[in-house]
Amino acid sequence: MLYQLIINGIIIGASYALMALGLNLIWSITDIPDFSQGGIYVFAAYAGYFSITLVNLPYFLGLLAAMCVGGTMAFLFEVFLYRRWRGQGRIQLLCAIALFFLLSSLAILFWTPKSKIFPPSLQGAVEVLGFTVSYQRILVLVIAFVLFVLIYFFIQNTKIGKAIRASSQDREVAEIVGININTVNSVVFAIGGMLSSTAAMGDLPLLKSLVVVILGGFGSVAGVLVGGIGLGLVESLGSVYISAGYQHGFAFFVLIIVLLLFPRGLFGKV
Repeated sequence: MLYQLIINGIIIGASYALMALGLNLIWSITDIPDFSQGGIYVFAAYAGYFSITLVNLPYFLGLLAAMCVGGTMAFLFEVFLYRRWRGQGRIQLLCAIALFFLLSSLAILFWTPKSKIFPPSLQGAVEVLGFTVSYQRILVLVIAFVLFVLIYFFIQNTKIGKAIRASSQDREVAEIVGININTVNSVVFAIGGMLSSTAAMGDLPLLKSLVVVILGGFGSVAGVLVGGIGLGLVESLGSVYISAGYQHGFAFFVLIIVLLLFPRGLFGKV
């Protein structure tokens, strides 16, 4: 059972980390805790769902369609809304919260609150060390790992990636040396929307992803990964060995403990 709980925790944590990575980039550069990402995923998930069930696209093309929808929505929100109120943090925060509730309400209006099951891409399971892991869960881990590696190399080795890193360290200095902040903001919002589209949906996973951002530290890819998987393990193990009733409260308990010891997060740079 312990091994099974650890695997479950890692898979849950990978979902948190994917959404948190996009949020971390957005928050560290624009100072906007973009709550709208939770609502964006609702629409992106339906885009993927209908691409697979109605258009009969393969799973990976459906996932790509979801990522394109999520990235496009986040990009448009940045260009037409957040950019308009740059420097007015309270208005941007209220806008992000309003977008989340608006998108969630529209999704219920269009598709009812009845949940839909996303078609699995792989059937079957494999037995490892006496416990069973479905191929679908393995696929989730592989996709999460690949996306983290791609984002890491993108940020470290591309021109726009270096601009993102410079902007996260000091936005004003980045502008002085010629970095186009509008382009940087648009790119990180698009990346955030695409990553959220592959991760977790709704308000509770979104709040936990925000916790992961704070735990890991702003601007740290490694911190997001460690924080996400660590939180997933705490929830998985705690729900069995402590109480399932406290499962959703573990995130905030861990947050308080970590901030008492590491005020800037585990890998905070600023």
